[in-house]
Amino acid sequence: MASKSQRKLAFGLATALVMAACTSGQGGSGQTTTSTDGTATTVDGDVVSPTSTTQVQATKLVVWVDEARAPVVETAAERFEMAYGTIVEVEVMPFRDIRGAVMSAVPAGEGPDLFIDSNEGTGALAEASIIAPLNLEGREAEFLSVAVDAFSYGGDVYAVPFVTEAVGLFYNKDLVPVPPADFEALRAICDDLGFPTEAGVPCLTIPVGEPLHQFPFIAGFGGYVFGFENGAYDVADVGLDSSGAIEGATFLSRLYQDGYADGEVDYSVMADLFNQGAVPFMWTGPWQVEAVDAAGINYGVAKLPLMNGNPPRPFVGVQGFFLNSFSENTASVETFLLDFIATTETMVQLSEVTNRPPALRSALDEVAGDPNGVIFAESGIDGLPLPNIPELAAAWEALAAALAVLSQGSDDPAAVMARAAQSVRSAVGAGS
Repeated sequence: MASKSQRKLAFGLATALVMAACTSGQGGSGQTTTSTDGTATTVDGDVVSPTSTTQVQATKLVVWVDEARAPVVETAAERFEMAYGTIVEVEVMPFRDIRGAVMSAVPAGEGPDLFIDSNEGTGALAEASIIAPLNLEGREAEFLSVAVDAFSYGGDVYAVPFVTEAVGLFYNKDLVPVPPADFEALRAICDDLGFPTEAGVPCLTIPVGEPLHQFPFIAGFGGYVFGFENGAYDVADVGLDSSGAIEGATFLSRLYQDGYADGEVDYSVMADLFNQGAVPFMWTGPWQVEAVDAAGINYGVAKLPLMNGNPPRPFVGVQGFFLNSFSENTASVETFLLDFIATTETMVQLSEVTNRPPALRSALDEVAGDPNGVIFAESGIDGLPLPNIPELAAAWEALAAALAVLSQGSDDPAAVMARAAQSVRSAVGAGS
């Protein structure tokens, strides 16, 4: 397991005395006051009105988070501990290691009460009985629909979402003062600027064979990987060879054939070219903001340009808090999540530490002053939740291979997508 630091706030006898005084109505400044009916709590003068109907009974909770989010969760944990006397241990490990660590620990009766992860693992974790559904207490409408759908599986919601992420169009303001609204305008800008250059530098950098980045070209024309309806994916409905998918694949292939994009550009080359000021456009997500800021590029972020009048539909990744299905502290976890994590203030903070827009609508309103964050949020609202089903792995591999071929601009797009669709159908047993 990855290295971790632990933070333990134990109040001991002092806490017990404070809580006893508070429940008898004698709490003073800097203390916690809990009403006798459990309907409201005051922490350092701030009233916390619980939205959860559960009762806090746990003496300790354990939560696994990454280093960036740990300080925010710790602040929420302090307030929770002051309100209920429950110790919260915040254990830190790299984000990419959390899911694997959970899948190893939980079957052995170990691991945290709750942990953060991205939505694509929801189905696999649910099928393995690692996670349990969460009761959002009727608050689903307070979150972006795409965020709730991202954690919905088998009719249940398995996480409290906190941020979303979807690709947008970075543009160098020194080269492009006004971003293009559609690909006709993008091509015209590239032509006027003399791209591709004599050295072969492309105008638009997109990482080759990468579904998260290139799927909008498929979905923008009505293509799809799996059918999606009422917040759920249908693996029996494979759409990679649908007419829309073929039209989108043809559009993407033509972009490479005409030299506006380059089939040799991977993610690192894309980032280097843009961060050096060598290209006007970069097609990627909010995870790249910090590096662009550090490079000192005068840049903006725009929504993905229309494709023949069609709005692109990116995959939307969502991060959230999951409940360990074997936790004996479900009531306490839900109260902590709904009343202390799912607040405007905390959600704004979770958004700011990683430059990703919040999934809570009220928090999104609060960050409206960040134009880049707003654009990324709007891109996600237009998109589809990244599939959270176990069959995603097979589809992802097939789609990545097809996109890599399309980037070479030589094979027939219809044949490429037909092979990809058949590969997915064979892998998931969906038939012909």
